[in-house]
Amino acid sequence: MVVWHVRSAFEDFDPALDYEHVDDVDALNRTEDDATLFTLQINHGGYFARHNVDMNEEWVGGGEQEEEHGEEVDDEAAHIDHDDFESGTDSENNNPRRKALRRLRRERQRDLVGISERQTVTFYAGQLFPNKEMVKQQIFVHAVESRRQFHIIRNDKIRLRVIYKGSIPQFENDGSINAKSILPNPNIPIKALQHQVQKKYELHVSEPKIFRAKVLATKKIQGDYSNQYALLRDYCLELQATNIGTTLKIDVDPCCDPASPTRMFRRIYICLGALKRGFVMGMRELLGLDGCFMKGPWPGQILTTVGVDANNGIYLVAYAILEAENTSSWTWFLECLGDDLDLDSRSNFTFISDRQKGIIPALAKTYPSAEHRYCLRHIHENMKQSWKGNLYKDFLWRAATATTIPQFQLIMEELRKFNQGAYDWLIAIPPRHWSRSHFTGRSKCDVLLNNLCEVFNKQLVDGRDKPIITCLEYIREYIMRKIVNVQKVIDKSGGPLTPTATRVFNNIKSAAAKCSVSWNSLNKFQVSEHEEQYVVDVQQKVCSCRKWELTGIPCKHAVASIWNMANNGQAVGIPETWVASCYWLDTWKRVYMNKIDPINGRQLWPKSPCPTTLLPPKHHTPIGRPKKKRKKSSDELRQSTKKGHNKKTCKGQDAATSTAKGKDKVSSKLTGNGKGSAKAKEKMVTN
Repeated sequence: MVVWHVRSAFEDFDPALDYEHVDDVDALNRTEDDATLFTLQINHGGYFARHNVDMNEEWVGGGEQEEEHGEEVDDEAAHIDHDDFESGTDSENNNPRRKALRRLRRERQRDLVGISERQTVTFYAGQLFPNKEMVKQQIFVHAVESRRQFHIIRNDKIRLRVIYKGSIPQFENDGSINAKSILPNPNIPIKALQHQVQKKYELHVSEPKIFRAKVLATKKIQGDYSNQYALLRDYCLELQATNIGTTLKIDVDPCCDPASPTRMFRRIYICLGALKRGFVMGMRELLGLDGCFMKGPWPGQILTTVGVDANNGIYLVAYAILEAENTSSWTWFLECLGDDLDLDSRSNFTFISDRQKGIIPALAKTYPSAEHRYCLRHIHENMKQSWKGNLYKDFLWRAATATTIPQFQLIMEELRKFNQGAYDWLIAIPPRHWSRSHFTGRSKCDVLLNNLCEVFNKQLVDGRDKPIITCLEYIREYIMRKIVNVQKVIDKSGGPLTPTATRVFNNIKSAAAKCSVSWNSLNKFQVSEHEEQYVVDVQQKVCSCRKWELTGIPCKHAVASIWNMANNGQAVGIPETWVASCYWLDTWKRVYMNKIDPINGRQLWPKSPCPTTLLPPKHHTPIGRPKKKRKKSSDELRQSTKKGHNKKTCKGQDAATSTAKGKDKVSSKLTGNGKGSAKAKEKMVTN
């Protein structure tokens, strides 16, 4: 073994250090002049400082293993005498070496006056470092803190010599740039970080270095992409321990070698116990299904299923991260969902989604008796590829919002007379998937759009590019915060119904005042308004307009009938009591009584007993920069183009310019007299 020591300028003690190894500390003490050099006994492989007469250099050296140098230090040099660091006797205090050490330390303290307290690096004679890498790191930190450039003039196995240029400036305590600068604003631009470094450190750092530093800081905050897969099982154990009733399922790729200590990650499904219990208490059997892309180095899909609460707000039920949005993955996800919600092949649940090729066969296979609605916006996106214009859009929406089959057939007949091709295309889609006239009333919801999932996926934009555990935590924390925000609204609400249901029902009651009612003295009423006439059965809670059946909220005809019953002396109570219980304020409160509990940091997670280690999934890096913005539809692109249309950005700028010049020439001719002016005027009118 060898011993390393640190040397520094003696007469002007600026951090100019030299770490080098020596084979015999005693020999070093005997040969160097005490007036210019001092040493301290240290352990094998340690580091200590001594002074060098060279005042222009700061240099650092370190020791290597004895196998590399083939020499040893005697046992006496391998031990630190701690008494050397205690107050000595008078004779010891007169030692020139000790006097020099005390004087240098006092001078160093004077040099540090005015330097910010945030400086963490202070070099002094006798300082110890565990290894050479630590020395190099401290050199770099000191260069940043002292606002000076450093140059390495020698770097080998036994010595690292560094020269600092410039003097230590005086500055105020203004913070530091590290991972904490990235934490509050992870999307901070590179230019902004570069400006902060320039302002706080008075140093110019190139953009590539700033980018690499940001990557390291982001990795420190969010975690490593590949390493988080190995911690995924521990995360699941912690989540199940803190949130009772949570379901977590991990699926791996089939392994050809059962004895292999590793498995490749494929899928993960999560249904938090609080969300599961809350959805069942909500009593609305409708779920929206959708997926969105992951944006990290291992692309995948986030599948979500979102329900509707008593206030018509979104309510997440379950989510998963898997390899792709195909029939196999959707089937696996729906089966996991069915296990949590006690669904089987005979369940008549209601689902709404887009017409993605994978989800339609998966849903038909898993729940053949379920009602599957198609998002009307996606149907219109496909329709307008061949039939553009608001007229076709109006036909589509009129047919979709019709609540009775005769109304639906009448509108479709109008479309057939207008355009046979559009009629044939639309009628080929079974109306039970997109028209209210063919919906059942089991879900107490008549939604036509899958905005449930679209709204939720929008909240995941900032979490989709993070490592897998960080992404899953982003979803859980968002839902935890959302429940708190909804609870604040619940605490302020009053009345028998939720705020949204109250607002909708008040509008219905206003319209009911215009209806006239005829009673058959039993349970049925004939309600008419203008040329429309419907029959209401209060015992069955249905109306021939089917709106009461579809939504669970009495329509205007039903409200008029309830008022008529009250006028005839029947005890019917207030009209709000006739609204389905899924809209009651008490139901809303019960749903959000189920809270999501926080979890500990990963240092406190239980260790999974599984003998295999999860590896990241297979992937290939796509060409180009990863896209984070959603792909816009043709309507959105057209609207954005119209919004930014001007003379400079117009693609037909040359043509427009030439046309404008031609009109200017014509106008100039019109200002004159004679036949030329008349001909020019006639030409302009003709054009």
